[in-house]
Amino acid sequence: MSQTAQPPVTRSDANTAALENLFAVEPRLVGVAPAIDAVAGMRRDLILTSGPSLPFPAYTGGQRDGLLGAAIYEGFATDRAGAERAFERGEVTVAGCQTLGVVGSLAGVTTASMPVLVVEDPHTGARAYCTLYEGDTADRLNYGTYTDATRVNLDFLRDRVGPALDRAVHSHGGVPLKPIIQRALTMGDELHSRNTAATTLFTRALLPAITKTNGDDAGTLADYLSGGDYFFLRLAMAAAKVMADGMRGFGGSSLVTSMAFSCKEFGIQVAGLGDSWICGPLPTFESVRLYPGFTESDIEFMGGESVITEVVGLGGVAQAAALPLQRSSGGNAATMIARTVQMYQICAGEHPDLRIPALDYRGTPVGFDVHRIAATGIAPYLDIGIAGVGGGQIGGGVARAPLEPFLRAAEELTHLTKERNA
Repeated sequence: MSQTAQPPVTRSDANTAALENLFAVEPRLVGVAPAIDAVAGMRRDLILTSGPSLPFPAYTGGQRDGLLGAAIYEGFATDRAGAERAFERGEVTVAGCQTLGVVGSLAGVTTASMPVLVVEDPHTGARAYCTLYEGDTADRLNYGTYTDATRVNLDFLRDRVGPALDRAVHSHGGVPLKPIIQRALTMGDELHSRNTAATTLFTRALLPAITKTNGDDAGTLADYLSGGDYFFLRLAMAAAKVMADGMRGFGGSSLVTSMAFSCKEFGIQVAGLGDSWICGPLPTFESVRLYPGFTESDIEFMGGESVITEVVGLGGVAQAAALPLQRSSGGNAATMIARTVQMYQICAGEHPDLRIPALDYRGTPVGFDVHRIAATGIAPYLDIGIAGVGGGQIGGGVARAPLEPFLRAAEELTHLTKERNA
């Protein structure tokens, strides 16, 4: 949270100041470490997951499966029944990722021993964290699957990839992320559902340090980074969290500072309303592309915080920058451009550094304004991966956030303004 933010006189002033703070943030990857060592407030008996915090019995489906798998992985039980008893007895507890500045991909399960990417704004010292990408495998804990293969992969990330990546990052002196995001937007990424360019640019930037610092593990780390396109998503999420947090602390501001959802609900936080979550129903899909053999009846929501990228002008609001996504997320080029253009109507500004070639290098729309959303009835677009019943990824799609939490936030801000002026 910004330590210098003061409540400006008008909503417009507050929103302008909040956006200026966001624009000033320069997210930088400074290390990789186990969550217990990196995240203030993390405990060995705490498991983080996506969305506003819920009591354990409220978690269902794949998100519940992910939590049970995480409890087994951390040694609180040897099977699902034992893991459930551990939660019920309070031997292990659960909380929303963002209570500790973590952002979780899909189910977002984060445990004490898991390595997290540490992203920092050097100007303020503000930090955010995200776990490592589990790779292009069906057995991913963040997609609600825990098997022997999941466990082996998590051990590999903890024991080999995390330490190797940390050595390379420190040898490099940290990795500035905004320049990579800027360039990737001009190369077909929107930094949510498409990270092909960003992952490649990051790997190229770090390659000399990888070969210099890692000996036999250099090949291991190079294989991991080059083994898929989605490694950078976790960096984009942590970078977005640090940037979005720059908008906090501005009294009277109507800008959204965070979005996240669990298996039960979608929530937002708003600068002028502090850290409270305002919740509503889950998003609805506008277009989907499912893998062969699956239908829409197979879709399951099991959480997600990667929508933090939309908060800072990436992802669904920047679809016009990522036209290759029409093959994997549905729609067509004209539709994707139109979606981005529509988002300008509900955003308070345009990002001066993040620009879209297809729109003549216009800045991405940024700063969801709950009052504009209430006035227009236009909800934010979200680019999200689609999970399936029983676990695993079954496709990708474009969704709309629910209007309800934005409308409620606008009402609460209006009420607060009237109280101040009374």
